[in-house]
Amino acid sequence: MKFVKRISLFFIYPLSMFSLGFASNMAIMEFFYPGESVQAAPSEEALSAREEDVGDMMEPLEVSMSEEPVISADTRYVIQEYNAMNGQLLEETGAAPDMYIGLKREDLAQEVSEYNQNPSLSDLEEGFVFMELVSFSPKRVVVRKSYEPLDKDRGFFLLNENHYVVVYDYSLSHIYMTTDILVENLPVKLQEEILRMKFIENEGDLYNFLESYSS
Repeated sequence: MKFVKRISLFFIYPLSMFSLGFASNMAIMEFFYPGESVQAAPSEEALSAREEDVGDMMEPLEVSMSEEPVISADTRYVIQEYNAMNGQLLEETGAAPDMYIGLKREDLAQEVSEYNQNPSLSDLEEGFVFMELVSFSPKRVVVRKSYEPLDKDRGFFLLNENHYVVVYDYSLSHIYMTTDILVENLPVKLQEEILRMKFIENEGDLYNFLESYSS
């Protein structure tokens, strides 16, 4: 029995001292670092989730870069001719003119504006009023020309503008034709008639005048 008691004391004493020391250490830690506790190491699942979050943060953001549409060789170019007198609308479709290839909407709008300031002679003869951009896309562009056809049988007026002869329709509201005829190179009597707006009765008489005095 004594031998058994000695063995028990041999194990119990160190165990008691170890427990006392552990409790003292915990008390000291609580005294100096109140409210802090030992945190458990994160699990493999938590570490994996964190790695996925970091991976998502490191992935580059995709930025949408949309280029502004332009006219290409494949763009269909539609010209509408609108008769303001009877409301008739004619439409012609073809390839975009080479000079318009690569233009953006605002560039084409500027071209239209410049054309309105200096329309072609053929358009002026047809009673051209103005041109406008109706729609714009890389596949299809639509422009509209409005006309007020002239009644050529009612005659024309010759006027002096910046020293050159300019032909107006009978209403004096539209230029029918511009010429390279200098007023000062005409006979004096004809100069006076033009300064007072010379009237020509028909298209035949007009072209006889132009053939006689054009350079």
